[in-house]
Amino acid sequence: MPRKERLFILGLPQIVQLQGHNKSELFIDDDDHDYFLQCIDNAITRYGGDLHSYCLFAANALLLITPNEKENIGAIIQHVGRRYVPYFNKKYQRSGSLWEGRYKSCLVEPENYLLPCMHYIESAGMLLTVAAADYPWSSYRHNAGLTTLSRIIPHAEYNLLGKTALQRGGAYRRFSQKPISHYILQRISDCIRQNTLLGMAKFCQQLENQLQGNVRPRKRGRPRKNYNISEQQLNFIETKIRLLCQQYSYIEIKLPLIQDVSLSPELLNFSMQPQRLASYNHQTILSSDGSLSCLQFVNQHSELLHGSKVWYQGPIFRHTSEQHDMLEQYVQVGVEAFGWEDDAIVAEQLQLQYELFKVLELNKEVELRINYIGSLDEFAAFRYALTTYFQPYAILFDQQRQAWLQTTPEYLLVDYPLELEPVIKLAPKLGDYLTVAAKGRFQQLQQLLDNMGLPYVVTPHLYPASHYSDILFEWHGEHIAPNSLLCRGGRYDEFMTQVMQQPSHACGFAFMLDNVIKLLVATGHRPDEYNDYKIIVIPEHHIDGALGFNVCRQLRQSFPGIAVVLDCTEQLAIKRQTNANKKRNNIIVIIHSDELNNIDLLCKEQREIGLSLDAVRARISRLIQA
Repeated sequence: MPRKERLFILGLPQIVQLQGHNKSELFIDDDDHDYFLQCIDNAITRYGGDLHSYCLFAANALLLITPNEKENIGAIIQHVGRRYVPYFNKKYQRSGSLWEGRYKSCLVEPENYLLPCMHYIESAGMLLTVAAADYPWSSYRHNAGLTTLSRIIPHAEYNLLGKTALQRGGAYRRFSQKPISHYILQRISDCIRQNTLLGMAKFCQQLENQLQGNVRPRKRGRPRKNYNISEQQLNFIETKIRLLCQQYSYIEIKLPLIQDVSLSPELLNFSMQPQRLASYNHQTILSSDGSLSCLQFVNQHSELLHGSKVWYQGPIFRHTSEQHDMLEQYVQVGVEAFGWEDDAIVAEQLQLQYELFKVLELNKEVELRINYIGSLDEFAAFRYALTTYFQPYAILFDQQRQAWLQTTPEYLLVDYPLELEPVIKLAPKLGDYLTVAAKGRFQQLQQLLDNMGLPYVVTPHLYPASHYSDILFEWHGEHIAPNSLLCRGGRYDEFMTQVMQQPSHACGFAFMLDNVIKLLVATGHRPDEYNDYKIIVIPEHHIDGALGFNVCRQLRQSFPGIAVVLDCTEQLAIKRQTNANKKRNNIIVIIHSDELNNIDLLCKEQREIGLSLDAVRARISRLIQA
């Protein structure tokens, strides 16, 4: 089988990993580390490239290099091998290969992943057991502004951390204090192992269109072509969300499928795609955004603006991407809070979202992306600057991008022809239009999230899809890319203030349940694994039927979220038990006597006999909480 060709894109840095053969040590004393670094210095001087970060750790070496040409990385590693391996073998009286196969590598999208990759490298892939500042064989002390290493050339993205070396070092130290999320660790590991690109979905898609090939890591097995979403899956997730919302004191409200917006047409500005229906005044729409329905509800009950927390669930309707005259139905669950000025409410909502992904065992498969876009006026000034800047290049844009130029020019910073990349790099930056107070507010939110231990990535090119202002956030699962969006939300205080004509504070988000279920399926969950329990009560024929109803009533009181069914058909008890046992998650309760102290409990091929009703309740409680 031929070797996979190394992926190379000019200008993108690469992580390079060297491992010891059979996990043997590459470095034993300080002289070994010194000589290896000398070999790296000589190789880069000879073949060209910039070294941004490194760490030499026992059985592996990690480097972050931006090569000048395609063959440079291979030449650099070959040069090091020809000098360091003979030195090491001679010194320690050994022979043979020192490396475990070919070196491994992956490309890195600088804007979103350069700093996480530097943190990953300088912590030796999270293997360091001491503080990075105390480990002498990495570039951390240089990048943190604690010392100076001439071999390190800072990347342009690192230089954006501050105007001076002192500011950049301080900012990098603060960044490195945050742990790397399991999601990022897994993505870096997968990309290094498969020699692919670590980047956002849109960035990867652009390069795949240009190269006519795949640049993202793949899961084992054939890719899934379709996802059949079952009622059981929806019920399972909605039950988990309902319990979480109750724990966080959110109250459920019911929203209509069809809305009359004639009384509040200004709220339509919040909806991305209102689906109008034929009516005498053309003001009737199908629900296309749960937030719009929620805002209408609040508009009719203005007392909710002064401290309320609500959630909703239900279908929404959107035009299909292929046929704009057809509608598709999706399922959405949303959460909104009104009246809270402090951004602690944002942190609380992010914690709720993270708790759901933990309950679904998806917390290692998802990534939280956050950004701060400032006030509506600040963001409008940024948009105006972009429109003015890109206007001379409008002739190079297709019809879609020309439309963006007039309304949402920030999209051009994310989706652009690669030949315009030099122009994009010089475009106005959002940070130049934010006040010092706005930047300080975002730092306070980040500090709050850090204190909560909630992993996130600051994504500068995360822009609003609706009338959000200040804080935006999205959750993504790259296993189902390109449709990786799982949850989206943010603050929209200014929009509510304008609509309600009084100072208002609002923050909310919505889960895209269809995509959440797709991610569950893509990561190996199956419908029969969901704990969608049902309790089947089976009394023997000589037992009074009223006793069975009494047992059911007590079990329903103890477990309000689980269906309890009394099976008193004419079949033999053993036959009823066999039928009930066919479904894996049925909990079978068999009553043998009137005293309720001789009950059998069956579930998942396990049987306990002679239990009291209290003991049965205790066993079921432990089972459903497992």
